[in-house]
Amino acid sequence: MSFELEGLVVYADGDYVDAREARVSIFDHGLLYGDGVFEGLRLFDGSLFRPRDHLARLERSARSIGLELPLDADRLLEVICEVIVRSGLRDAHVRPILTRGFGMPGLDPARCERPSLFVAAYPFPPLLGSDPISVLVSSVVRKAPRSLGAHVKSLNYLDAVVAKRQASAAGMQDAIMLDVFGAVAECTAANLFVFLDGVLVTPTTRAALPGITRRTLIELALEQGIPFAERDVWPMELYVAEAMFATGSGAGIVPIAEVDGVALGSADNAVLAALREGYQRATRDPRYLVAVSERVSR
Repeated sequence: MSFELEGLVVYADGDYVDAREARVSIFDHGLLYGDGVFEGLRLFDGSLFRPRDHLARLERSARSIGLELPLDADRLLEVICEVIVRSGLRDAHVRPILTRGFGMPGLDPARCERPSLFVAAYPFPPLLGSDPISVLVSSVVRKAPRSLGAHVKSLNYLDAVVAKRQASAAGMQDAIMLDVFGAVAECTAANLFVFLDGVLVTPTTRAALPGITRRTLIELALEQGIPFAERDVWPMELYVAEAMFATGSGAGIVPIAEVDGVALGSADNAVLAALREGYQRATRDPRYLVAVSERVSR
């Protein structure tokens, strides 16, 4: 899969540079140890969707591992909008990245004098496509909560990478990961929702990222009067689900047609269809949007 950088501009530690010329030192601790955090925002038709929620989560992730953002939320939002405008984008994925920064090799964070901040924006089709997908339950366990908290969106996704490889080797599009107690956590890079006995259920955030799209879907379910519960979901429950779907800023809402070879009725589920329509409306709702053009003066 090709990834074209032509015309894209990124922010790198105070400078706006051509994406083709952007560089990170091999001694940046984000590269050496995955010591850093990031966010993934979506730009829809020139407006950012729930950007302040994303930036609040970024700050919380950073604070959890002892990192301090060099810019406050308002200034970082301006930088994000500037990157988007300079890159000429209307629909995109936006990724602010905060690393521990340049420093002598060694795990001690004190070896780095200051953190490094990068912002990139780029065209990005839905992460899992738009058609219903097949998934498997992975043998790879999410580390949280007995390791790094699931609320930290860190640069280390190796458990998800290995689970994704399992799914690909089995001819499936994604994997569902369990937590250390054997309960369902989430997909490799998306939250999970399951319809069980007429109730929309999502796993707790004990070992799952508290997703912004996840939050939006919960709000939509409550607004639409859909019975909803946040609780532990166990693997065998997935096989008797009426429907199932994954959600995320990069994925949107993706119906799951099959889990471990068991067919589900997700594609024909009327409530899921209503939630997908509601989400599409939400991504155009001024309550949730920040228009990029209003933040950048030219």
